[in-house]
Amino acid sequence: MEMRYKKLLFFAFFASVSFVSGEEEATPKDRLIVETLVRLERFDISGNEKWKGAVRRYVQSQRSQEGYFELVEQFLVKTELPELLRLVEKDPTSSQSAKSVQLLFRFGEQKELSKLLSSSNKKKANAIATLLSFIKNPQAEKLLAQYKSSNDPATTVAKDAPALLSSLEDIDALARRTGNSTKGKAVYQKFCFACHIAGDLGIDFGPGLSEIGDKLPKSELLLAIVKPNAGISFDYEGWTIQTKEGLFFAGIVSESERDLIVRMAGGVSQEIKKTDVAKRTKMKASLMPEGLHLAMSEGELVDLVEFLSALKKK
Repeated sequence: MEMRYKKLLFFAFFASVSFVSGEEEATPKDRLIVETLVRLERFDISGNEKWKGAVRRYVQSQRSQEGYFELVEQFLVKTELPELLRLVEKDPTSSQSAKSVQLLFRFGEQKELSKLLSSSNKKKANAIATLLSFIKNPQAEKLLAQYKSSNDPATTVAKDAPALLSSLEDIDALARRTGNSTKGKAVYQKFCFACHIAGDLGIDFGPGLSEIGDKLPKSELLLAIVKPNAGISFDYEGWTIQTKEGLFFAGIVSESERDLIVRMAGGVSQEIKKTDVAKRTKMKASLMPEGLHLAMSEGELVDLVEFLSALKKK
């Protein structure tokens, strides 16, 4: 009798915790429903409360798992917006943050990103602004312009001078300096991680850097960073895609007979049916934003190049 009473107390406590947290655990049935919907490509579940509940619970259970962001996007799970914002706020330099920012724009939540920018400390806000610079749509560009206008570098006292580098002579002079490769690795993780892979670091989006030290001297590494539009690697040309619904995507495009696949910074891919495309435009500029080096100090840029120049075939 006493054992039964204790069991009842346990289940009552568990139920109350679940109710207070507002999060229900996913069941095997939820998983079956979601897997079936994915196979059938039934992503519009707005008219079925049972499916909506199953998707919400299952997607919630997949946080931090591979495929989480794809499920959020496929089913437009807006109940995950607080989690996406939390990921960006927690570490804006992570690949998860890059994917989260892209989804926040997909859901039209640029106002929430604006609030996050204004409430974050300078270091985090600058990292979020860097992510925004990779998203080539009017909303992101407007938000980035607003942030830059209210954070004029001229009013900021920096520990080290920014890397201005207005001429080839400036670049050659900087190339002769010796940096700290360990510090450069940290700079790489801050500014380059979301688009380039170097060994086991980063995301495979732009040109790979694992053996870049064998291919380019320091002066050309600097030139590639400072003037990314000087030479765009073959197969890495950027495209902007506008859908008939008014959505914008920018990235590297591949295609099948029926679909376009847009690979975007941060490792996110978007599949778009060709019949849904309103406009497809080849970008004149590189997907790597011009002026990225201005977010670094000269010392950081020297350290970054030292790290990159050490990446050689083993």
